[in-house]
Amino acid sequence: MLTIHIMAGSFLLLFGIGALSFTKGKLWHRWSGNLFFLAMVVMTVTAAFFNGGLTMSLLTFYYGVTAWTIVLRKERSTGTFDVLAMCLILYVSLDLFYFVYTATELSTTFKTIFTIHASVALMAACLDLKMILGGGLSGKHRIARHTWRACFALLGAVMSFSANTSDRWPGFIDSNALIYLMIAVLFYWLIRVLFTGWHNRLKDTLGTSVLVKRWLVLKRTVKAS
Repeated sequence: MLTIHIMAGSFLLLFGIGALSFTKGKLWHRWSGNLFFLAMVVMTVTAAFFNGGLTMSLLTFYYGVTAWTIVLRKERSTGTFDVLAMCLILYVSLDLFYFVYTATELSTTFKTIFTIHASVALMAACLDLKMILGGGLSGKHRIARHTWRACFALLGAVMSFSANTSDRWPGFIDSNALIYLMIAVLFYWLIRVLFTGWHNRLKDTLGTSVLVKRWLVLKRTVKAS
């Protein structure tokens, strides 16, 4: 089980980096994203056995699944899945807050980390509720939801990797360097998606995507028949 978990985590990091590196909306980005999702499912399922609880595994699973599903469905649409996902992350948030305020032997550093996770999870639940009441997302806000949740799922894997290899880093390199880098990447893409004209260029990219072209051809064929 441990071997499967380590392999899944390694592939998750690999495909996550690939999804960030390849041109957004293109074939390689989509394949990397799908494989990232599959690796994330295996990693979180196996992690639940080692952590002694489901909370942190559910947290990463939620971010990965909601990041993946938002780009699969059409714009301005919601469903039962979104309500269930909101209930799940609300439970995770409350469970983390309860853990932080009842733990007696938890260091200040870890209390801070878990409080941040709980707060972001609560924010995610509020954003889910807003999306459900608003009838879904479209445009750059839809892509922003995909971006920050995928990055947060990857951040969880990076934090685990850094924690388990901290004693193997050279003395002149901070063992948390990858965590800081991942946080910077998260904010970079959020700013780029929400506050620049990048999303408009992305639509042009999607227009030339092989997958989109084939989908349009299939739709025309179905209508013609």
